[in-house]
Amino acid sequence: MGKRFVPQGVMPALVTPFTKDGDILEEGFKQVIDFTIGKGVTGVVPAGTTGEFSYLRTEERKKLLRLAIEFVDGRVPIIAGTGQNSTRATVALTKYAADIGCDAALIISPYYLRPSDKGYFDHYAEVSRKADLPIILYNIPQCTLGILNSNVVEDLADLDNIVGIKDSGGNIGHTVELIQKLKGKMPVLIGHDECFLSAIAAGARAAIMASANIIPHVWLKIMERVKAGDFEEAALLQQKAQTLARIVTRNGGAPPVKAALKMIGIKAGRSRMPLDTGGTLTLELKEEIRLELERLGVIESLEHPLAQPIDIMRILHEMAEDIDRANVDFGVGSNDKITASVATGSKSGPLGKVFVKLLTTPQIGREALTVILEPNLPVKPSSLMIPKSKIESMRQASLFYGPVQAGAARAVADHLEKNLIPRGAVTDNVMLMALDIDMNTRERREIRAAAEDAVRKALSKIWG
Repeated sequence: MGKRFVPQGVMPALVTPFTKDGDILEEGFKQVIDFTIGKGVTGVVPAGTTGEFSYLRTEERKKLLRLAIEFVDGRVPIIAGTGQNSTRATVALTKYAADIGCDAALIISPYYLRPSDKGYFDHYAEVSRKADLPIILYNIPQCTLGILNSNVVEDLADLDNIVGIKDSGGNIGHTVELIQKLKGKMPVLIGHDECFLSAIAAGARAAIMASANIIPHVWLKIMERVKAGDFEEAALLQQKAQTLARIVTRNGGAPPVKAALKMIGIKAGRSRMPLDTGGTLTLELKEEIRLELERLGVIESLEHPLAQPIDIMRILHEMAEDIDRANVDFGVGSNDKITASVATGSKSGPLGKVFVKLLTTPQIGREALTVILEPNLPVKPSSLMIPKSKIESMRQASLFYGPVQAGAARAVADHLEKNLIPRGAVTDNVMLMALDIDMNTRERREIRAAAEDAVRKALSKIWG
């Protein structure tokens, strides 16, 4: 047969939504297909790695392919995942995909008992001869524990109905080697989301990726920019999508993609055991996914009111004990991202007692942290920082006690270097800082600079 199918564009490796009992959630599968086609995909790939094919019985894979035919309804090509451990089983499932109307087959290399290079060649050659369907080879060595070497692929490209190779290894050197050797023979498809731009810029023709369930329009835009020669814009888009791509590729594919789809409003269901376990995605990782979807404009951002002036006395009363305002000097600094209220007073006075109490009896979610410039180097005067709002997750903690703390420390050190803090205050005083920030912020570098700015302004009101 002739090579009638030419892979092109961006195609999602479709997730398979499962119910709580482990059945295929048909409504959810249809929603995923409709969503991705609505975003402009050039084909769909059911029963692949992201579709958890290895957890599906053969009859379930057949059902999934039939559902794909029904739900796609001719709108885009269907590339069926039909690879199995044995050559005979792969031929049988590929023939079935051809019989029901799929446009091509994505065939993973035999895994578990992996063959030699000759075994790989013979496997694909046999499927090519016996299954009346265009075939895309599938190299994913992190799953199969064996690699499709370029010399084997180059020989397979001479067979009539082998029409491409999906390279998901994440080794861009190997991908470029395939592109170089297969030029003019058949296209290379990138299957590793983090390497998308590099592969497309090097000459990859198309992509089949897990994150294309969520943001195929972003990948299509990058492809468009590369074709137009606008590599600067393409690079900016890849960088913008890189965090989400990394989360997807390094956390099992299906679980993070399903979490993202649910945030979009799609019934993406569960994964199957053992992939679906309580520890698969932490709350912090889900929060990161949500923030990345906001950043990419896929879902609306949660609104956070602008930082407001903080009544540090009220906070100190809540967290510690009554304190006489007359014994404490105050300063407030603010910008559009952070408000900092700073109180300073004698170590031996009421503020010193509060300082000790905050260190020795921390409140969950409102822990006071020593402000340090670097490990084992606290700022002078001795300082503590506390969040105005309760910290709800590890991600928020890493933000507040990371870049925010670093910015606050830099502001104190800067004041000290400029001799703006009286010498007596450096040794005899303590400081408490209450900071209000948007815990949903994504730009850690910006929030560090904002914290430094706000704390510097507050200190200037105390010491000029």
